[in-house]
Amino acid sequence: MPEKGDTDAPPRNAAAPRFRRASTEQIQRAARRVVRGGRASYASQAAFRAALLDVIRRDEPLAAVGGARLRRILVETPGIRLTVRYRERPKTPSPTDCPVCGAPLRPIRNRTLSGETVVLGQRCTRCEYWTHAARRVPVRYGFVQAGIDGRPSARDRGAPRS
Repeated sequence: MPEKGDTDAPPRNAAAPRFRRASTEQIQRAARRVVRGGRASYASQAAFRAALLDVIRRDEPLAAVGGARLRRILVETPGIRLTVRYRERPKTPSPTDCPVCGAPLRPIRNRTLSGETVVLGQRCTRCEYWTHAARRVPVRYGFVQAGIDGRPSARDRGAPRS
């Protein structure tokens, strides 16, 4: 009969994990497989994430990945191009970090005729995001298969935007 202080039995209120964080390599491999598969492009982050999780969960049923982490990983992944559509929002505070990938923003400067420099906007150090006085806010993310040079492949260039 076990004593009260025995530790052989698992604790009663120990819950099984509900999810496991997918590794960066798993996400990159699955993303390349998804865009090479039957569909070459996805018009929204939600659709791409659902397709990606279907592929990852074949091997790891509890795998999970959030949208922001997915974008951070796929910004620099070869074979995948992240496309972003923006809306301009006037009179909103300038961000300090990139809203697409989370990298720091650096100022876009211009030299005037008098020799002074003025800041026109901000540019991301990692992805293609930039903003100016009317702040550009990302509203839709798309994922397409990229060619060798990082551009969308020829068959995806004419794909309709949605």
